[in-house]
This record gives sequence, C-alpha cells and structure tokens, in this order.
Amino acid sequence: MTSDYLWLKLVHVLIAITVLGAGFGAGLVLQFFGDDRARGPYLLGLARKLQLYVAFPGYLLMLASGMWMGHVANLLDVHWTETAMNVWGAGALFMGLSVVSLRKRIRLLETFGPASPAYRRVSLWNRVVGAAAGLVIVFIVYLMVMKPG
Repeated sequence: MTSDYLWLKLVHVLIAITVLGAGFGAGLVLQFFGDDRARGPYLLGLARKLQLYVAFPGYLLMLASGMWMGHVANLLDVHWTETAMNVWGAGALFMGLSVVSLRKRIRLLETFGPASPAYRRVSLWNRVVGAAAGLVIVFIVYLMVMKPG
C-alpha cells in the first residue's frame, strides 16, 4: 500500500468516527431530553448545529476521501465500493429529511409543547429518519471493513 493511501484511510476513519459519534450522541440526548419543555429547544438546536456543522460536512468529506482512496488504490469498480457509494445517496436523503424535520420539531415544541399531536408526529418522524441515516452509515462501515464479495 502506498503512504498516500494509508494517510487517506486514517483521515477517512477519523471522519467516520466523528460523524458517527456526533450523530449517536445527539440522538441519545434528544431521546432522553429532547421533549423537555425547558431544555428541549436548546438541545434540539444543539442537535441541529451538530448536524449542520459536523455531520453534513463529515458525510461529504467521507465521500470525497473514500472516492480518493478508491482512486489511489484502484478500487472504484469493486462491488463493495460501488454499493457503498450508492447507499451513501440514501444516507444523504435521510440526513436531509432529518434536518428538515428537526427544524419543524423545534418550532412545534416552542409553539405547542411536547404533548401536542403535531409535535409527537414530527418527533417520531425525526427519530425514524435520524435512525435510518445512522443505519446507513453503519452499513457503509460494514462494507468498508468486511469488503464482501
């Protein structure tokens, strides 16, 4: 392996750890305290900032560094890398839906409170798309580590 490839791989893995950690941490905080009328708006806003300033840029950097590694190591036409890049698109969609639903969730919490049916519905949707985005990332990590096929 070339030195460039190994450095790219290190950067790629560190970015993945950061994105997964930020997303998982924000998800746990939201699960336990997101519906709190006093602290909820602040924590929901914090989770939104983590998405916008850590998760999204990290997700884009993972794609760029992964494609660069694939180019350096001549892996772009290998089945598992093609699958990972295709699944990445679904993850981007889920992350986008999560940002939109989180913005709506903040507004509904501040306006109607955590007991309102509209808030409960958007909160559930936000959890579902957030979990789906996380599962996509975990699946991509599986592909990168196990290299099936």
